[in-house]
Amino acid sequence: MKRREFIGVLGAGCWGIVGVPRLRFQDDVFVERWSWAMGQSVHLMIFAGSEQEGQDACATALAELRRVESRLTLFDDASDLCELNRCAGRKPMRVDRDLGTVLARAAEFRRVTRGAFNVAVEPLMRAWGFHRPRTSAPTAAELAEARDAVAAAVVELDGNVARLPSGHTQLDFGSIGVGYGIDRALAVLRTRGVSRAFLDVSGDVAAIGAPPGEPGWRVDIADPKHYGRTVAYTRLRDAALSTAANTESIVRYGALMVGHVMDPATGWPAGALTQSSVAARTSTAADALSTAMLVSGKEPGGVLRSWAVSRLAD
Repeated sequence: MKRREFIGVLGAGCWGIVGVPRLRFQDDVFVERWSWAMGQSVHLMIFAGSEQEGQDACATALAELRRVESRLTLFDDASDLCELNRCAGRKPMRVDRDLGTVLARAAEFRRVTRGAFNVAVEPLMRAWGFHRPRTSAPTAAELAEARDAVAAAVVELDGNVARLPSGHTQLDFGSIGVGYGIDRALAVLRTRGVSRAFLDVSGDVAAIGAPPGEPGWRVDIADPKHYGRTVAYTRLRDAALSTAANTESIVRYGALMVGHVMDPATGWPAGALTQSSVAARTSTAADALSTAMLVSGKEPGGVLRSWAVSRLAD
Protein backbone atom coordinates (compact mmCIF):
# COMPACT_ATOMS: atom_id res chain seq x y z
CA MET A 1 0.00 0.00 0.00
CA LYS A 2 1.28 3.40 -0.90
CA ARG A 3 1.79 5.25 2.34
CA ARG A 4 1.82 8.90 1.32
CA GLU A 5 2.48 11.35 -1.49
CA PHE A 6 3.33 14.55 0.33
CA ILE A 7 6.38 15.80 -1.54
CA GLY A 8 7.38 16.81 -5.00
CA VAL A 9 10.92 16.91 -6.31
CA LEU A 10 11.86 19.73 -8.64
CA GLY A 11 15.11 20.51 -10.40
CA ALA A 12 17.22 17.52 -11.30
CA GLY A 13 14.60 15.39 -13.06
CA CYS A 14 13.16 18.08 -15.34
CA TRP A 15 16.44 19.92 -15.58
CA GLY A 16 18.18 16.80 -16.86
CA ILE A 17 15.49 16.12 -19.45
CA VAL A 18 15.08 19.56 -20.99
CA GLY A 19 18.84 19.94 -21.47
CA VAL A 20 19.41 23.37 -20.02
CA PRO A 21 23.01 24.41 -20.89
CA ARG A 22 25.36 23.73 -18.03
CA LEU A 23 28.93 22.93 -17.13
CA ARG A 24 30.04 19.35 -17.63
CA PHE A 25 30.97 17.29 -14.59
CA GLN A 26 32.69 13.93 -14.34
CA ASP A 27 29.46 12.42 -12.96
CA ASP A 28 27.15 14.19 -15.37
CA VAL A 29 25.10 11.26 -16.72
CA PHE A 30 21.60 11.45 -15.24
CA VAL A 31 19.98 8.08 -14.44
CA GLU A 32 16.45 7.66 -13.09
CA ARG A 33 14.69 4.53 -11.82
CA TRP A 34 11.19 3.85 -10.57
CA SER A 35 10.50 0.69 -8.62
CA TRP A 36 8.66 -0.80 -5.66
CA ALA A 37 10.09 -1.68 -2.23
CA MET A 38 8.98 -1.69 1.40
CA GLY A 39 5.39 -1.84 0.17
CA GLN A 40 5.69 1.56 -1.47
CA SER A 41 6.67 3.30 -4.68
CA VAL A 42 10.34 4.20 -5.04
CA HIS A 43 11.91 6.91 -7.18
CA LEU A 44 15.71 7.07 -7.42
CA MET A 45 17.74 9.69 -9.30
CA ILE A 46 21.53 9.72 -9.52
CA PHE A 47 24.34 11.26 -11.52
CA ALA A 48 27.04 8.83 -12.62
CA GLY A 49 30.02 8.55 -14.91
CA SER A 50 28.06 6.49 -17.45
CA GLU A 51 24.62 5.09 -18.04
CA GLN A 52 25.76 1.58 -17.09
CA GLU A 53 27.42 2.76 -13.88
CA GLY A 54 24.24 4.56 -12.95
CA GLN A 55 21.98 1.60 -13.67
CA ASP A 56 24.25 -0.74 -11.69
CA ALA A 57 24.32 1.65 -8.74
CA CYS A 58 20.53 2.00 -8.80
CA ALA A 59 20.08 -1.78 -8.87
CA THR A 60 22.36 -2.18 -5.87
CA ALA A 61 20.54 0.50 -3.87
CA LEU A 62 17.13 -1.00 -4.64
CA ALA A 63 18.40 -4.44 -3.66
CA GLU A 64 19.55 -3.01 -0.33
CA LEU A 65 16.10 -1.51 0.31
CA ARG A 66 14.50 -4.89 -0.31
CA ARG A 67 17.06 -6.65 1.89
CA VAL A 68 16.25 -4.33 4.79
CA GLU A 69 12.54 -4.82 4.17
CA SER A 70 12.94 -8.59 4.44
CA ARG A 71 14.53 -8.16 7.87
CA LEU A 72 12.23 -5.55 9.42
CA THR A 73 8.75 -6.05 7.95
CA LEU A 74 5.73 -7.22 9.94
CA PHE A 75 4.17 -8.68 6.80
CA ASP A 76 6.51 -11.65 6.38
CA ASP A 77 6.52 -14.24 9.16
CA ALA A 78 10.13 -15.10 8.29
CA SER A 79 11.43 -11.58 9.07
CA ASP A 80 13.69 -10.91 12.03
CA LEU A 81 11.12 -8.52 13.51
CA CYS A 82 8.37 -11.15 13.43
CA GLU A 83 10.70 -13.64 15.08
CA LEU A 84 11.55 -11.16 17.83
CA ASN A 85 7.84 -10.54 18.46
CA ARG A 86 7.29 -14.29 18.71
CA CYS A 87 10.05 -14.45 21.34
CA ALA A 88 8.33 -11.86 23.53
CA GLY A 89 7.95 -13.10 27.10
CA ARG A 90 9.72 -16.37 26.25
CA LYS A 91 13.40 -16.05 25.44
CA PRO A 92 16.11 -13.65 24.26
CA MET A 93 17.07 -13.52 20.60
CA ARG A 94 20.36 -12.86 18.87
CA VAL A 95 19.95 -9.96 16.43
CA ASP A 96 21.93 -8.86 13.40
CA ARG A 97 23.19 -5.36 12.61
CA ASP A 98 19.93 -4.14 11.06
CA LEU A 99 17.59 -5.16 13.86
CA GLY A 100 20.06 -4.20 16.57
CA THR A 101 20.63 -0.75 15.09
CA VAL A 102 16.93 0.01 14.70
CA LEU A 103 16.18 -1.16 18.25
CA ALA A 104 18.93 1.07 19.63
CA ARG A 105 17.82 4.12 17.65
CA ALA A 106 14.18 3.50 18.53
CA ALA A 107 15.04 3.49 22.24
CA GLU A 108 16.93 6.76 21.80
CA PHE A 109 14.03 8.43 19.98
CA ARG A 110 11.52 7.21 22.57
CA ARG A 111 13.63 8.81 25.28
CA VAL A 112 14.24 12.17 23.59
CA THR A 113 10.59 12.53 22.52
CA ARG A 114 9.29 11.49 25.95
CA GLY A 115 7.35 8.61 24.49
CA ALA A 116 5.74 10.39 21.55
CA PHE A 117 7.71 8.01 19.35
CA ASN A 118 7.32 4.38 20.40
CA VAL A 119 7.85 1.28 18.26
CA ALA A 120 5.85 -0.82 20.75
CA VAL A 121 2.54 0.46 19.29
CA GLU A 122 1.70 -2.78 17.47
CA PRO A 123 -1.02 -3.72 20.01
CA LEU A 124 -2.79 -0.43 19.17
CA MET A 125 -2.32 -0.98 15.44
CA ARG A 126 -3.89 -4.42 15.83
CA ALA A 127 -6.72 -3.12 18.03
CA TRP A 128 -7.66 -0.55 15.39
CA GLY A 129 -7.61 -3.14 12.60
CA PHE A 130 -4.49 -2.12 10.68
CA HIS A 131 -2.76 -5.48 10.95
CA ARG A 132 -5.78 -7.71 11.43
CA PRO A 133 -9.00 -6.57 9.72
CA ARG A 134 -12.06 -6.14 11.92
CA THR A 135 -15.65 -5.08 11.32
CA SER A 136 -16.16 -2.63 14.19
CA ALA A 137 -14.13 -0.08 16.13
CA PRO A 138 -12.36 -1.33 19.25
CA THR A 139 -14.17 -1.09 22.57
CA ALA A 140 -12.91 1.08 25.41
CA ALA A 141 -11.72 -2.07 27.19
CA GLU A 142 -9.79 -3.25 24.16
CA LEU A 143 -8.11 0.13 23.76
CA ALA A 144 -7.23 0.27 27.46
CA GLU A 145 -5.62 -3.18 27.25
CA ALA A 146 -3.62 -2.26 24.16
CA ARG A 147 -2.59 1.10 25.61
CA ASP A 148 -1.39 -0.57 28.82
CA ALA A 149 0.69 -3.03 26.78
CA VAL A 150 2.35 -0.14 24.94
CA ALA A 151 3.02 1.85 28.12
CA ALA A 152 4.57 -1.14 29.90
CA ALA A 153 6.71 -2.30 26.98
CA VAL A 154 10.40 -2.82 27.71
CA VAL A 155 13.01 -3.64 25.08
CA GLU A 156 16.30 -4.93 26.45
CA LEU A 157 19.34 -4.83 24.17
CA ASP A 158 22.67 -6.20 25.36
CA GLY A 159 25.22 -6.24 22.55
CA ASN A 160 23.68 -8.41 19.83
CA VAL A 161 21.06 -9.98 22.08
CA ALA A 162 17.55 -8.53 22.40
CA ARG A 163 14.82 -9.46 24.81
CA LEU A 164 11.17 -8.46 25.24
CA PRO A 165 10.42 -9.45 28.87
CA SER A 166 6.63 -9.16 28.53
CA GLY A 167 4.64 -11.41 26.27
CA HIS A 168 2.31 -8.47 25.61
CA THR A 169 5.07 -6.41 23.96
CA GLN A 170 4.91 -6.33 20.18
CA LEU A 171 6.96 -4.02 17.95
CA ASP A 172 6.10 -2.22 14.72
CA PHE A 173 8.79 -0.39 12.70
CA GLY A 174 6.35 1.47 10.45
CA SER A 175 7.69 4.85 11.61
CA ILE A 176 11.41 4.09 11.43
CA GLY A 177 12.04 1.12 9.14
CA VAL A 178 11.65 3.00 5.86
CA GLY A 179 14.00 5.72 7.08
CA TYR A 180 16.59 3.14 8.07
CA GLY A 181 16.25 1.42 4.69
CA ILE A 182 16.83 4.72 2.89
CA ASP A 183 19.97 5.37 4.94
CA ARG A 184 21.30 1.92 4.10
CA ALA A 185 20.55 2.38 0.38
CA LEU A 186 22.41 5.73 0.33
CA ALA A 187 25.33 4.13 2.17
CA VAL A 188 25.55 1.56 -0.63
CA LEU A 189 25.52 4.32 -3.24
CA ARG A 190 28.34 6.14 -1.45
CA THR A 191 30.47 2.98 -1.42
CA ARG A 192 30.06 2.89 -5.22
CA GLY A 193 31.37 6.44 -5.48
CA VAL A 194 28.03 8.14 -6.13
CA SER A 195 28.20 11.75 -4.96
CA ARG A 196 24.86 13.05 -6.30
CA ALA A 197 21.66 11.13 -5.64
CA PHE A 198 18.08 11.55 -4.49
CA LEU A 199 15.90 8.73 -3.16
CA ASP A 200 12.15 9.02 -2.57
CA VAL A 201 10.23 6.18 -0.92
CA SER A 202 6.66 7.46 -1.21
CA GLY A 203 7.28 10.64 0.76
CA ASP A 204 10.38 9.80 2.80
CA VAL A 205 13.26 11.39 0.88
CA ALA A 206 17.00 11.79 1.25
CA ALA A 207 19.81 13.35 -0.78
CA ILE A 208 23.50 12.88 -1.41
CA GLY A 209 25.14 16.07 -2.61
CA ALA A 210 23.23 18.21 -5.12
CA PRO A 211 22.53 18.26 -8.86
CA PRO A 212 25.34 19.89 -10.87
CA GLY A 213 25.14 23.66 -10.59
CA GLU A 214 22.40 23.58 -7.95
CA PRO A 215 22.58 24.32 -4.18
CA GLY A 216 20.50 21.23 -3.39
CA TRP A 217 17.65 18.99 -4.47
CA ARG A 218 14.44 21.01 -4.29
CA VAL A 219 11.59 19.37 -2.38
CA ASP A 220 8.06 20.80 -2.26
CA ILE A 221 5.87 19.91 0.72
CA ALA A 222 2.24 19.44 -0.26
CA ASP A 223 -0.65 21.25 1.36
CA PRO A 224 -2.85 18.50 2.84
CA LYS A 225 -5.90 20.79 2.77
CA HIS A 226 -5.63 21.97 -0.84
CA TYR A 227 -4.76 19.42 -3.52
CA GLY A 228 -2.03 20.59 -5.88
CA ARG A 229 -0.76 23.35 -3.62
CA THR A 230 2.35 23.45 -1.46
CA VAL A 231 2.89 24.81 2.04
CA ALA A 232 6.67 25.06 1.89
CA TYR A 233 9.75 23.99 0.02
CA THR A 234 13.36 23.35 0.89
CA ARG A 235 16.55 22.18 -0.75
CA LEU A 236 18.22 19.06 0.56
CA ARG A 237 21.94 18.43 0.42
CA ASP A 238 23.32 15.49 2.40
CA ALA A 239 20.13 15.47 4.44
CA ALA A 240 16.73 13.78 4.63
CA LEU A 241 13.11 14.82 4.99
CA SER A 242 10.08 12.84 6.12
CA THR A 243 6.42 13.78 6.35
CA ALA A 244 3.86 12.20 8.68
CA ALA A 245 0.08 12.57 8.51
CA ASN A 246 -3.05 10.64 9.35
CA THR A 247 -4.79 11.27 6.04
CA GLU A 248 -3.46 8.48 3.80
CA SER A 249 -3.41 5.01 5.42
CA ILE A 250 -6.78 4.79 7.15
CA VAL A 251 -9.49 2.38 8.26
CA ARG A 252 -13.19 3.22 8.42
CA TYR A 253 -15.87 2.16 10.90
CA GLY A 254 -19.08 3.80 9.74
CA ALA A 255 -18.57 7.55 10.02
CA LEU A 256 -15.32 7.10 11.97
CA MET A 257 -12.10 7.36 9.93
CA VAL A 258 -8.88 6.40 11.72
CA GLY A 259 -5.33 7.17 10.62
CA HIS A 260 -2.40 4.82 11.13
CA VAL A 261 -0.15 7.01 13.33
CA MET A 262 -1.05 6.22 16.93
CA ASP A 263 -0.69 8.36 20.04
CA PRO A 264 0.80 5.90 22.57
CA ALA A 265 -0.59 7.92 25.49
CA THR A 266 -4.25 7.98 24.43
CA GLY A 267 -4.51 4.90 22.25
CA TRP A 268 -6.18 7.00 19.55
CA PRO A 269 -4.78 8.28 16.26
CA ALA A 270 -2.45 11.25 16.63
CA GLY A 271 -4.41 14.46 16.31
CA ALA A 272 -2.19 17.31 17.49
CA LEU A 273 -1.37 18.26 13.88
CA THR A 274 -2.73 17.52 10.44
CA GLN A 275 0.75 17.02 8.97
CA SER A 276 4.35 17.32 10.11
CA SER A 277 7.56 17.39 8.08
CA VAL A 278 11.06 17.12 9.55
CA ALA A 279 14.45 17.54 7.90
CA ALA A 280 17.38 15.84 9.63
CA ARG A 281 20.85 14.54 8.88
CA THR A 282 19.62 10.95 8.47
CA SER A 283 16.42 9.49 7.12
CA THR A 284 16.10 7.30 10.21
CA ALA A 285 15.91 10.42 12.38
CA ALA A 286 13.59 12.30 10.01
CA ASP A 287 11.20 9.33 9.84
CA ALA A 288 10.99 8.87 13.61
CA LEU A 289 10.91 12.54 14.55
CA SER A 290 8.21 13.49 12.04
CA THR A 291 6.02 10.85 13.70
CA ALA A 292 6.83 12.21 17.16
CA MET A 293 6.00 15.74 16.02
CA LEU A 294 2.63 14.62 14.63
CA VAL A 295 1.84 12.95 17.96
CA SER A 296 3.02 15.70 20.30
CA GLY A 297 2.45 18.80 18.18
CA LYS A 298 5.90 20.00 19.20
CA GLU A 299 9.15 20.22 17.28
CA PRO A 300 11.53 17.54 18.56
CA GLY A 301 15.18 18.24 19.16
CA GLY A 302 17.91 17.33 16.69
CA VAL A 303 16.18 18.49 13.51
CA LEU A 304 17.55 20.74 10.77
CA ARG A 305 14.13 22.20 10.07
CA SER A 306 10.49 21.33 10.50
CA TRP A 307 7.10 22.33 9.12
CA ALA A 308 3.78 21.81 10.88
CA VAL A 309 0.28 22.06 9.48
CA SER A 310 -2.18 22.79 12.29
CA ARG A 311 -5.46 20.94 12.38
CA LEU A 312 -7.17 24.30 13.01
CA ALA A 313 -5.56 26.11 10.07
CA ASP A 314 -7.78 27.05 7.14
